[in-house]
Formats: sequence, C-alpha cells, structure tokens
Amino acid sequence: MNTKNKRIVAVVVTVAAAAGVFLWITRGPSSPRARKQGPPVAAAPVAKAPTAGSHVSSTAARPRETAPTRPAPTTTPPPAPPQASGASDVTVQQGLALTEAGKLLEARSVLSRALLAGGLNEAEAEQARTAATRLAEETLLSPRFYEGDPYAFQYTFVSGDTLSRVERELKLHVPAQLILRVNGIAQGSAIRAGQSVKMIQGPFHAIVSKGNFTLDLYLHREGLEKLFIKRVRVGLGADGSTPVGSWKVGLGKKMINATWFPPASSPIRRPQRPGDPDYPLGNAGYWIGLVGTDPNTTSAEGYGLHGTNDPNSIGRAASLGCIRLADSDIEWVFAMLYEEWSTVQVTP
Repeated sequence: MNTKNKRIVAVVVTVAAAAGVFLWITRGPSSPRARKQGPPVAAAPVAKAPTAGSHVSSTAARPRETAPTRPAPTTTPPPAPPQASGASDVTVQQGLALTEAGKLLEARSVLSRALLAGGLNEAEAEQARTAATRLAEETLLSPRFYEGDPYAFQYTFVSGDTLSRVERELKLHVPAQLILRVNGIAQGSAIRAGQSVKMIQGPFHAIVSKGNFTLDLYLHREGLEKLFIKRVRVGLGADGSTPVGSWKVGLGKKMINATWFPPASSPIRRPQRPGDPDYPLGNAGYWIGLVGTDPNTTSAEGYGLHGTNDPNSIGRAASLGCIRLADSDIEWVFAMLYEEWSTVQVTP
C-alpha cells in the first residue's frame, strides 16, 4: 500500500471511530438482552365495579384510568325520591291495562302488590280486589293452566300414585280438597294413570280485619311473591272477644260435621252435633281450629273459623269469640287452609 492509500484508510478509521463515540454518548450502549424481548404487553383492563342500580354488560369492561375512590361515609341516608301523587292509582290502572292486554299473570302480580302494600283509597282498593279476585279465579282456581305461572304446574299421575301422597311428596301444602275442586274432579280415586292434573303450590293464609269484618285470603310460598285471592265477610266475637294476634291452623283441627262444644259463656250446656236444633256450625259443620302463636294468643283455646246457622250475624260482632263465615265462604276457606302451615292474622 502506498503512502497515499495509507492516509485514506487512516482518515476513514478515524471518522468511523468518532461516529461510534458520538452514538455511544447520545444513545447509550446497546443491550443484546433487551433486543430479544418482544413488544411490551399491555396491562389487562380492570373492570369497573357496578354501582347500585347499574347494569353489568356481558362484553369486556373498559380500562379504568384511575383507581376508584371510596365515597366519604355519611351519617344520614340520602333522602328518598319524592312520591308522585296518585302513584297507587297508576299501579291499579297498570294492572287493569295488563288484564285488558291479556297479560293475566303480570296483571295478577301488579294488583296483588298494590293491595298487600296498602296505601290505596277505598275506591281503588275495591277496584283492585275485584280485578285480582277474577284473575285468581281464572289463573289459579280453574282447570286452565297458564305457562309460566310460578304457583301452578301440571303433574301427570303414574301407576300407584294417590293425590294425598303426591301432595305430601311434592310438599305443596295445599289440601287435596282444593286440588280436586280446581280440576273439577269428584274424588281422588277417580284420577287415573296418565292423567295430567293441575297442581297449586301453597300454603294459603288469611288476614282478618276486626274493624271491617273481613277475611282476606292470599297465597304465599317462600321464595315467591304474595298473591291476593279473595275477600269474604265474617262475623266476630261480641264485645271484642275475638283476640287480636297471630294464629296457625292446628294439626288435626280441621273437621267436617264437627261436634260443637259450647264454652262456659254460652247458654247452651251440652255438645251439639249436626242435626241438633242449636247446632251453630252451619249445614256442613266446617270447623278450622286455631292455635295461638304470639304472646297475645298462645293461652287462648277453643277459637276457630266455622260456618254458621245465623247468616245475619255475618258483618257483626255477635259470636262467642270465633270467626263465622257464610256456608259458601267457609267451604272455600276450608279447602285452602292447610294444617300447621296456613296462618291467620287477626288485626284490629
């Protein structure tokens, strides 16, 4: 290599070295380990916790830029939203509109909620009761079955089934008498294998108002909403002698053609049986014995619901303390209330 070429090479080497030094100063040394890594992985999005009343979508939640802050504790709850005037009437009207639209199960629920919640004026309540009673008769107390009814289903009997055994095994808490009546079947022995029967899930309960001389029947099974069934008139004890409080239907205390044992306050001194001139329990002698379940009723004995031989006493305080019903009403009440499970609440 001649002297000129040596000088060119020296210049090139010098320039390359200077360039390397410049890059090292401005960008820093390279790292073989860093070059082997892939692109950075984005952090997984954090789902935002739903607030009260919010709807959680099934799609992926949006990433949250900042962590939520816990609201400062309050010493008083936030004020309730104002109640619109006439809201109860709107609820009743909604139930009536649903009935007109043929949405009977929805209408039944809306009207029952309105009645059992209270707050209706008498005109609204009477309108709701009339409509709810018709819906109960149509959807529950008739052989017709409505798909989606949480209180009713169809059961197909197989060989060896009996109505009483099926009712116990399914824990319906509804008397077989009501199942037969609803399905228009004369007696349980008439049911054949392969026959589908409408079943109702109970139990039924009653609320007695002493001030109004009424008994409201409703259906309520744990886990399901209460449904209003019907209202009937009753006669009650003279001089306030029907105790206020909670009761249940006693085990073995439902009887037909029951013998009546007069209390000490009665002018009648001997037991009365069906056909006796002073027999007070009505034509069929229905008797539903009650057992007290609260401090005001546990010591009370001999009280019950029954028919009457004096229909004029219905709507008055004229009995010796029991709850009297007309023969046509006690027949339905007897068919609905279930021993040990049905409750009777007597209110002032």
